[in-house]
Amino acid sequence: MSFEENYIVKFLSMKTSIKFYALILISLILFNCEQSEKKQIELQKDKLNHILDSYVESGVYPFLYARIEGESGIVYEHSVTNRSILGNLKVDGDTWIRIWSMSKLVTISVAMDLIEEDKLSFSDPVTKYIPEFKDLKVAVDKSGKSISQLTQVDNDCPLTLVDMDSTMLVKHLFNHTAGFYYTYTLSNCLNNLISSLNIPTLYDGDELIEKLATIPLVQQPGESYHYGLNIAVLGLVIERIMDKNLDEVFEERVIKKLGLTGLQYTAPKGVELIPAFTGRNGYLETAKKGDLPILGQHVPNYDSNQELFLGGVGMLGTAKGYIDYWRKLLDPDKSFLNKESISKITSKPLDFPKDQGYQTGFGAYITGESDHQNNLLTVGGYEFTKAWVDRDNKLFGVLFSQVHSTTDGDGLGSKMEKEFYKELYRQINDSKY
Repeated sequence: MSFEENYIVKFLSMKTSIKFYALILISLILFNCEQSEKKQIELQKDKLNHILDSYVESGVYPFLYARIEGESGIVYEHSVTNRSILGNLKVDGDTWIRIWSMSKLVTISVAMDLIEEDKLSFSDPVTKYIPEFKDLKVAVDKSGKSISQLTQVDNDCPLTLVDMDSTMLVKHLFNHTAGFYYTYTLSNCLNNLISSLNIPTLYDGDELIEKLATIPLVQQPGESYHYGLNIAVLGLVIERIMDKNLDEVFEERVIKKLGLTGLQYTAPKGVELIPAFTGRNGYLETAKKGDLPILGQHVPNYDSNQELFLGGVGMLGTAKGYIDYWRKLLDPDKSFLNKESISKITSKPLDFPKDQGYQTGFGAYITGESDHQNNLLTVGGYEFTKAWVDRDNKLFGVLFSQVHSTTDGDGLGSKMEKEFYKELYRQINDSKY
């Protein structure tokens, strides 16, 4: 071999070695980056525990259970119970909880599945599936404005009724503009009408349709946002399309496809649900008939023999079950929905008012206005049940109780919730540096 040939061989050999070591170096860097990304967030749990403990021990909540999961498992879990009213009750990730409006996202995800299969469209008239609603009337005040436009309580019986001047579309059910309502309108007459239906005592979806067809809407379809029975009606549309009750459709399209446990419409055999509590009188007490009046005097009974399944408020869930549902639903590789549907569920429509209701228009609310809430996607229920997804930090969480009208305030404005999230995100943000 000549000098020139020997030099070329050595040079090529050296280049191969450089490439080999470079590949090893790149692999190590990528591995370390991946390990860094998967590093579990470490929290000062005592500080978070203290916040939850103090609100239970002071008699504001009957219990509080919090659970936060990351990519590698549980990041935080804590349970505290008011023993003077609940004894030695243990609440954990497998405890069955009434989740109320957290049911809405589940029903909406099923409807989205039908839209993907062209069995349903946002632009479909609701009467295509529920012709019984073709003669619905709209309640208006003395000036002709719809009742949804009232700014103060009105003792307005008898109501003035007018014909619908627009077509109620499926999209109006999704975004709460169809005109259905709970017993929280500013019209005492409408509240009494919806209460008189005794919805949770009805036999099935067809009877609910029959009853709803007899009472007026709170506004013209599409007029404005008004939170109410709209997703329950969406569930009735699903039943008519599939010719099955909502429980059967849910089992077929969610439970079996995602391999879920911990979400259902009826109480498991042998399970006694935690009693409902209220703070409406200024102190914590066991709720009596009528203390949770969203549907009138009665609430869902979750009986295994029932045939009525309320898609907006009627589900039970465990913390583990709802987090698992969130995790799988939002993962394009595991979800029964496509990426476009997932994007719609998790994004804020441009035409949806910033300060109203479920900001995505798909059963979930986007927070992120303050530094400590980091673009959370949240859902909540009537008896203080919350679930959220932090997409930035890849966290899934729940914060559960079973109480309505706490002295602490309900919804996103509760003092306990604000304190908890503020401390949680102070720690999360600190842990990044």
